[in-house]
Amino acid sequence: MAVDGEVLRGSRRAGGKAVWLLAAMDHAGTGTVPGQRRIDDKSNETPAFIPLLRDIDLANTVITADAAHTPHANGTWLREQHAHYITVVKANHPICWPG
Repeated sequence: MAVDGEVLRGSRRAGGKAVWLLAAMDHAGTGTVPGQRRIDDKSNETPAFIPLLRDIDLANTVITADAAHTPHANGTWLREQHAHYITVVKANHPICWPG
């Protein structure tokens, strides 16, 4: 399952803010979207990650996500759900292994 956020094209509202959604999409080729959440105007994708996935059975599911979703709390939570994950780790994440 891929987790990613996108701004909806053409959704700009009064005040200049566009609608921003975080969604989970099935990698199996069906294009199924088992979860989607609107991101608060004064926030970002990161705090919406766990609430997005909370009601989905993730056991033995591989979750892919970008660098916004690399906090340790997300990885810990995914392991508690018996899920596997692949995320991009960039300079926004401290080195946590020797070498």
